[in-house]
Amino acid sequence: MTFTGLIYLVSRVLLFVFFARFIAQLIDSRGAYRITRMLVDLTEPILAPIRRIIPPMGGVDFSPTIVFIILFLITRAL
Repeated sequence: MTFTGLIYLVSRVLLFVFFARFIAQLIDSRGAYRITRMLVDLTEPILAPIRRIIPPMGGVDFSPTIVFIILFLITRAL
């Protein structure tokens, strides 16, 4: 597997994980289920630096959207 292929694979997996987190939090907004907590724990290290740059505005957190767009663009570029 080439380096480009590895980056493509990782970005696709991360897209799936972020999408799964979005769905899980729609269903379980309090984080009562283990799968929701696991998805939050997996994605939070990626979202935290984005939140430091762009804090939530008006109670809306745009960091997942920004990460999703970046991952989508990486995937499309490869």
